[in-house]
Amino acid sequence: MKLALFFTALLTFTAGLAQTAVGFEVRVPAPGPDVIADAILQKAIDEVADAGGGVVLLGAGDFKLSRHADDETVIIKSNVTLRGQGYATHVYLDPKTPPNDLRYFPVRIGTSKVPAHNVVIEHLRYTGNDKAIGGGSIMGFNARLDEKESLLLSCDNITVRHCWIYDAKQAAGCTKAATAIYLAKHVIPAADAKKAAADKEMVRTGYFDANRMATQFKNWQVHNNYIDTCGNKAVELAECNGGLIADNHIVNVVDGPQVIFGSRNVQIRGNTVYFTRTGINISEGSHHIRVIGNHVEPAPDMKKNPANSCLLFRTEPLPLHSTVSDVVVTGNVFRNQNEASRCTIRLQTQTEALSCSYARIVFTGNTFDGDIEFMDKRNPSKTTLKDILFADNLCNGDFFSAPAATMASSMVVVRGNLLRHAGSITLNASEWIWSDNTHANGTLEIATGAKANIVRDNVTSAPILDHGTDTELTANVVMKKGKNT
Repeated sequence: MKLALFFTALLTFTAGLAQTAVGFEVRVPAPGPDVIADAILQKAIDEVADAGGGVVLLGAGDFKLSRHADDETVIIKSNVTLRGQGYATHVYLDPKTPPNDLRYFPVRIGTSKVPAHNVVIEHLRYTGNDKAIGGGSIMGFNARLDEKESLLLSCDNITVRHCWIYDAKQAAGCTKAATAIYLAKHVIPAADAKKAAADKEMVRTGYFDANRMATQFKNWQVHNNYIDTCGNKAVELAECNGGLIADNHIVNVVDGPQVIFGSRNVQIRGNTVYFTRTGINISEGSHHIRVIGNHVEPAPDMKKNPANSCLLFRTEPLPLHSTVSDVVVTGNVFRNQNEASRCTIRLQTQTEALSCSYARIVFTGNTFDGDIEFMDKRNPSKTTLKDILFADNLCNGDFFSAPAATMASSMVVVRGNLLRHAGSITLNASEWIWSDNTHANGTLEIATGAKANIVRDNVTSAPILDHGTDTELTANVVMKKGKNT
């Protein structure tokens, strides 16, 4: 009885405080739009972290943040769950904040020198107000370890879920410094980055160094969020070993989800992505990636404007030799009906890159409602495509390949697809296997200069045209009108 009376008295005493600690939970009522919430939020986070971990429970209402002189305003620390009351809890950067061209993190997971682990951010709304403020890379929930001494650190076991994230350069993600461009807090032009990368004191290209590989970010999960109007990658996992980007609704973003800088064992699954420049990016050294069950297409108002690809395999504009490999792409819908470019897949090795090999990539069971570019228009002489399986897909657009003299490719198998492009698809490459495909509305044409392709067991609506050399043309069938349609 005495113990019950003690707890009743304790709850009565604390009921009027702005922050109420209940076990491992600190409750923070919303201070409203007229109050800067920086100190209030940080005090609650520090209290929970100092207690060994727990929940910072935010009330419904406004949490307005200011911009500090350094890189961040509020720092999420290890073992802290930041939980709101759903959409009603609004954390945002003051839209009257003066512009600044420095990278900036209003809510940061750890710092550039002190990482955070076992963090959950959930059930709240965040607005970066990047458009109103301008001038800087205003992020959402990010762990960016920019300092040289942080290259062998990581932030592990991070979850961002059930949030509404608006108008930030990036909704969520993790990264380290890869080269001089990423050591700089200012965003610098590619030409300046290339110049800086020539300086041995500045360049940091060793993200495949054994020690650095062992300290990649681990177990990042960004799922079930609504992400709207982001000016860079909606979600970026860099140097991440084990990650999940799943079931997010991503709209009006410049670029959709990205894995980069040697990320591995990451699934990009079940997202809806409406982009203005690129959809899903598999970039710069990433490998063992799964892209499963996503719907990706340009934003509806992009019908008449240039847009890049729904799925982009690419490098950074840096003087590096790269490999993007061991990727499985299955069960997705990539739709691009843009009038300027209908591209659904593209390879893009940047001009500044030394080379890139795109290898051991499987595409199966996807719908490609647009064109497929198994070629690099920008830098083909530095690009290699090898050990590719493109099987059992539904393709509504054209299929582009590059001559061997222009871009190297080997062991590319195009098998068992339903190709609905009206007219001829031209095979320019050499030493490909093109088998068991159904050309419902056209045929295949092997270009002059194409050598040693194996073309067999295909069904076409018109005879295959072979202008190539040493083509093995076997057991192909032309549909008879009226009997096969």
